[in-house]
Amino acid sequence: MAGSFTIAEKELRDQMGSTRFIAIFALMVLLSVLAAYQGVDYIKNNTEASFVHIFSGTQMSFSFIQIMVMFGPILGMAFGFDAINKERTTGTLSMLLGQPIYRDSVINGKFIAGASSLATLGIGTIAITTGLAIPMLGYGPSLAEASKILTLAVLTVLYLVFWLSLGTLFSVVAKKTSTSILFSIATWMFFSILLSILATAIVNVMVPLDADLFIMPSGDSERSGPGRFQMTDEFREVMTQRTELTNLIMKISPTDLYQDTASAILGTAQGFMRGAMEFDRTLSLGEALMNNWANITVLAVGLVVCFAASYMLFLRMEIRPGD
Repeated sequence: MAGSFTIAEKELRDQMGSTRFIAIFALMVLLSVLAAYQGVDYIKNNTEASFVHIFSGTQMSFSFIQIMVMFGPILGMAFGFDAINKERTTGTLSMLLGQPIYRDSVINGKFIAGASSLATLGIGTIAITTGLAIPMLGYGPSLAEASKILTLAVLTVLYLVFWLSLGTLFSVVAKKTSTSILFSIATWMFFSILLSILATAIVNVMVPLDADLFIMPSGDSERSGPGRFQMTDEFREVMTQRTELTNLIMKISPTDLYQDTASAILGTAQGFMRGAMEFDRTLSLGEALMNNWANITVLAVGLVVCFAASYMLFLRMEIRPGD
């Protein structure tokens, strides 16, 4: 492992001083400031909200959780998409392996460096958001809330490192960095955008919804007003089936797994058939983790599988002089 840490130390120095890292860190700091401002504004306007809702509450656009859901994949794969093929393109990989160092130390060291950089970004942005919120609110998190914030930080790092492992796999499979970039962008678009569209199409075919059959005019015209409708029990049942099927399909998305688990940790949930945020104070941190252990396990297993595939492919890769 000594060789791995030597490579990791060199890669970490290069990454921390690179324009890429500085630009990404500056962007994350800006997003953290905006997320803290919106979260604080949300808490001040919602008496039921607690300190941890600075990460999920929003008044205008994106919350911290939504930012990570959308841009976490890009952030993670940005540190892995060229980890190996960049060395091959520049011809330095064969020179590196010509040194008295094991081949597995190269990919291990690069992965450790990428994971360390992402941990710095993830934990740093959460710390900045928390630090900005305390003076703006005039109070800090309780011990239970602090434990939730720490757990959210660990979950966020796990989520980012999963995408790092996927980006590293693309870097090993593709010989050119341009190809691995395309793979990364396509994967991000599929899980963040296209999968929800596909899920809606599948649900419409398997559980069709005809509003004329399931919604009837309200009988109390004075209370509901003219032209108002009320939902029947049959309509609610069909909507429940559609929601369950949609959630089942979306479970293959790492972004959905992260969002569900983070929301459970923070004690928030999207209201059924309405956009309002609901609060769940009954769930402790332990209960939230128990209810979402499968989501965390899938992310961890996916990380291990992607890195193991990268590891095995790299060890079997034919590297010629000049690669």
